[in-house]
Amino acid sequence: MASRGGKKVGRFESWWESKSDSHFQIITYVTIISVALLLWSIIFFIILSGASDPTKSDLRNWTWLGFFFGSIGAFYVLPEFFVYLGERQILEDILALDSRAEILRRRKEGEDAAIMLGKPFMARFRGLLELHEIPVGKKLGTESRAPNRSSEGSDSMSTNGWWNDTNSILAEKLPGMKALDNIKFHRSTIIASAGIVGFLIYNSISGLAVSSTGARDHTIDLTARLGGEASFHEIAPHFDAVSMLLIGFFGLILYSTKPAFSDEEEE
Repeated sequence: MASRGGKKVGRFESWWESKSDSHFQIITYVTIISVALLLWSIIFFIILSGASDPTKSDLRNWTWLGFFFGSIGAFYVLPEFFVYLGERQILEDILALDSRAEILRRRKEGEDAAIMLGKPFMARFRGLLELHEIPVGKKLGTESRAPNRSSEGSDSMSTNGWWNDTNSILAEKLPGMKALDNIKFHRSTIIASAGIVGFLIYNSISGLAVSSTGARDHTIDLTARLGGEASFHEIAPHFDAVSMLLIGFFGLILYSTKPAFSDEEEE
């Protein structure tokens, strides 16, 4: 396959061009994985002393491999991720406008950002133009979605809305992940993340391990457990680094499952 200039296009370049509507999603996922690998490497080598501890030799090579790929991914993809993130912010600012004149003024800017970000964003921008009866160009495709407006209203925070609304913050941040539109997957994410957070907090405060006296009053130290230490039980309450990181991560996932927009505005 050749480009217009006569240069041959490699398989990767050809595949990448064919996924033009998913560039933002792909870059987002690669960024998340790369950062996760780097974070684990930092935890393993610094907090768990994995580089010098012979008991962790089984994980050392895999962690170095993860660090290598995570570093490459972060070096090449992270700058692109922030470029796309900047374009998304531009588009979100335009989608929040109510003035037809201002939308017309920033139409080209919004159209370029929407096309760069892919079909879900193109549909939202097209919906904004149609809402204000502004002619829509062919570049934005045919799919249209009415623009949603963020709200701090109580509807978005109600338990019923949270449980039944798949239009979550997570779905808005990762629009290419179709599973997030599935109500069963949405509810499973809520249950799993809430359960893990509750489990970790209870373990840290009250303890899940049974002591020699028969009382369940010892915390399982995940940092020590992952580090391969012989003793990884501490008298509760006890907080370790890995548990805190996991609580923060799954707490963020749980928060991200809440509705991104209120029910009133979606109507």
